[in-house]
Amino acid sequence: MRIEIITIFIIISLIILLHLFFNFDLLNSIVTGIIFGIFPYLIYQEINNRIEKEKEEQFIRFSLDLIDLLKSGLPLPLALKQLENNDYGRINDLIRNLSARIDWGVSVEDSFIQFAEESNNNMIKRTIKSLIDIYKGGGNLEEGLEAIINSIIEVRKLKESRKTEMHENIIHSYLVFIFFLGIVITFEIFLLPFLQISLPGQTISINTNFVTNLMYYMSIIQAIFAGLAMGKMYEDSYKAGAKYILIFLLMVIVVFDVIVPLVPKGSNIINLFG
Repeated sequence: MRIEIITIFIIISLIILLHLFFNFDLLNSIVTGIIFGIFPYLIYQEINNRIEKEKEEQFIRFSLDLIDLLKSGLPLPLALKQLENNDYGRINDLIRNLSARIDWGVSVEDSFIQFAEESNNNMIKRTIKSLIDIYKGGGNLEEGLEAIINSIIEVRKLKESRKTEMHENIIHSYLVFIFFLGIVITFEIFLLPFLQISLPGQTISINTNFVTNLMYYMSIIQAIFAGLAMGKMYEDSYKAGAKYILIFLLMVIVVFDVIVPLVPKGSNIINLFG
């Protein structure tokens, strides 16, 4: 919740700064403030997604090692003690806490439930919940854990296979967005100046700023929804779309703040009518 509050504060501050000190009109101040203000949130989401994935990978590795030790005949407390010496990255402390609780006489159910809560990871919570349900029903701990982890591994293999198959679609999505921006650049640099050319006896009045702002807003909307769609399609998560939104918004900013202002607008076409 803290990052959301910080993001809102940054956005509001940017809007006020742009409107009062840089003389942006209110609508441009709001849009630009949201774009730049949301960047830290998108970066945070991407970092958080990577952390959660690392937790899940290490939990699967820990579970497989625990299953092997339990199968060899070691009781759970000794197996956990032995696994404390292994490196499981971000869940090392969680494993040590789990082992300590069981050593102190806390029940297996409560110890694993607390482990799941400390992990703050949805996949780990679901796995532990299923394991506890099996354990309460009289099932074997190692066999239950093995069945759940094998199921998770199979699902992950299917997802990786789908990612491989979807890779071409992701490239197509990038190409479509680049093509869209190419059309915007062509319109801004060549077509819009051409529309301003007046024939003898005629006057043409086109609000170019309005048209440019309209194209800018359309590009932003396209970037956001394309990023969300790619995250859902490629990684089955709208949150995973944060990195794609970030990439697309950066492309939009480069087009409107670098390419369009620097390239001479409509020089060739204007010369033809000059």
